[in-house]
Amino acid sequence: MFASLIHPRVLTALALLLAGSGLSVTAWQGPASAMLVPRIVLTIWCAMALAVLIGELIRRVPVKNVTLTPLPLLMAVVLIAAIATASLGFLLPALPLVALTLWLFRIRRPLPLVLGTIVIGGGLWFLFHHVLMIRLPALLTNGVI
Repeated sequence: MFASLIHPRVLTALALLLAGSGLSVTAWQGPASAMLVPRIVLTIWCAMALAVLIGELIRRVPVKNVTLTPLPLLMAVVLIAAIATASLGFLLPALPLVALTLWLFRIRRPLPLVLGTIVIGGGLWFLFHHVLMIRLPALLTNGVI
């Protein structure tokens, strides 16, 4: 039983469940109208994490067959980019995040990696800012410029 508890998929599901539960506490204390969608998303998040956790515990995959996954690294970079967006704007944190995601999808040659990063990162900004008219945080809005 202990060997299945230290399985990376079990630990990831447990971390997602704990993070979703912690975020749910703050979401359920906010105003009712503005927090409806985050409450629904967090409820789905917690239900899915619990289902994955139960499924992985029932499955009992031996630890020796496990390969390391880059998911925790990607989750940490997404969190850092989300926090950095408040002070650096959208584009600067999004570019390293897109580059890491492309790298994890095994796009390793320099030209496709750089072009993909610029096209996807810049394209997302252009799509939201000019097409959908959703104003993203501007570059260095924290009083630097």
